[in-house]
Amino acid sequence: MTLLPPLKHAWRECICVGRAAEILGAPVQAQLRALQKEIGYRHIRFHASFHEELGVVAANPDGTVRYRWALVDQVYDFLVEVGFAPIVELNPMPKAIASGETTFFDFKMNVTPPKTWQAWEDLCAATAAHFVERHGLERVKGWLFEVWNEPNLNGQFWTGSIEDYYQLYAASARGIKRVHPELRVGGPSSAGTAMALPFARWCREQGVPLDFLTTHFYPMAEYGAHPRREGSPHAPGQAFVAEFRECRAALDADGFVHLPNVVTEWNTLHCSPEGKAKWVGVSDTTRLFSAAAALHYAVAADPHVAALGYWTANDSMQEAGVTSEPFGTRNQYYGLFTIDGMPKPAYHAFKYLARMGGARLPLVPEKRPACAGGLVTDETVTTRALLWNFHEPLSPTESWRGELELPVPAALGVGAGEVFVVTATLTAGAGSLYETWQAMGSPVTLTRLEQEAVAAASQPRHHVLRLPITDGKVRLHFMLKRDEVLFAELCPPRVGSVATSAEADAALAALDHALQYPGAV
Repeated sequence: MTLLPPLKHAWRECICVGRAAEILGAPVQAQLRALQKEIGYRHIRFHASFHEELGVVAANPDGTVRYRWALVDQVYDFLVEVGFAPIVELNPMPKAIASGETTFFDFKMNVTPPKTWQAWEDLCAATAAHFVERHGLERVKGWLFEVWNEPNLNGQFWTGSIEDYYQLYAASARGIKRVHPELRVGGPSSAGTAMALPFARWCREQGVPLDFLTTHFYPMAEYGAHPRREGSPHAPGQAFVAEFRECRAALDADGFVHLPNVVTEWNTLHCSPEGKAKWVGVSDTTRLFSAAAALHYAVAADPHVAALGYWTANDSMQEAGVTSEPFGTRNQYYGLFTIDGMPKPAYHAFKYLARMGGARLPLVPEKRPACAGGLVTDETVTTRALLWNFHEPLSPTESWRGELELPVPAALGVGAGEVFVVTATLTAGAGSLYETWQAMGSPVTLTRLEQEAVAAASQPRHHVLRLPITDGKVRLHFMLKRDEVLFAELCPPRVGSVATSAEADAALAALDHALQYPGAV
């Protein structure tokens, strides 16, 4: 059997949170701990480490500034404690050194250039120096310093020109490298990848350090250019992958083969029911669809990116206002967890994908719906399968029925003649709570019992199967409806409980005797 190329699991390189201040809250901290326990991400990325709510930069009466790190340390100390290597997104502009007062988002991040490039360079240098002093050089060398966020969306995240952004980047790089030349700095954190190659070229021509390249892209972008996908040059579900494949090819062709392309924002957001691009109140990141879409894109983009940072871990972000409903049309619900901390479908999808290590086996049936896919892996002592029946939102529905022939590792005991297979299915109402909430009438506020019902619906449906072994394989039959996901695992042998009640009684009697005090009657 010819093995398939192993996955890099680029998606595990980064997870995102809305902004730094959110990480001070106990609910977000609990969610990040759960992610690290179940999945294990390398980096974490978020906006607004320099926001006024953290109070980093304060103005002195004489016009100079001073730096205050107490709240920043609470954020970054926690992240280091739970195993993250932060991507330090250098923004927004602190009022004390800002050239203007324009802000963006409901939490009002200042998006103007600095009064002087030197003031910004000094802030970047002070930040890097503080992190090195507190966490040690070797640890901070593993962090990434990313300059700003989407400066090519002029007037939104950045009021300066692109040329101004280049100067901001150069000042940032000077400040970071002043502390130590091995600290890593990168950008341009652009919306889309069109800015990537020109920016890399500019850095090369100007001799400005560029250790990694960052870009953002969402499947939704296809619907912005082609409402209802009409006129799109891409097959369903392929525009997202093509964006990064073409970007990587262009970088390689221009001599940037060793420059990592780090995607610091993406998620499963596609379109409104009318087939148009829309950021707010769209359920694509919340309903069952999100699980199959997450798997489709994470696996398909894997060869073309160094990291794929999902935006976001939490629903409690405050870009369009305070999230105060389970779901709805008034905000953004991008998280892997609800505001109540309940897992959403994409969380389970990533949890199962994280377990798909080892050699990849070419055993996924070729006859399947257009965007359906899967993985089968052999980890020596167990075989696992992960299947998803992803549908592009506007495509017709097609179920996927088939059979998997899974090899039984020798460690599972082929001679026994049968093996246990445990499956987990993500479907509406089991692993996907959004549909249950809808069935309740989409209430703005949940009663305690409704919360229990929704929490129960957030858990996948499990089955334990006892399958015969034939010629070293077991045959697993499956049927996946639109956007459903199936995870299956051949269970390794373990020592079972005592076989009979008589043996159990004897064992307990022996234990009871052994625990008697000396001299006891």
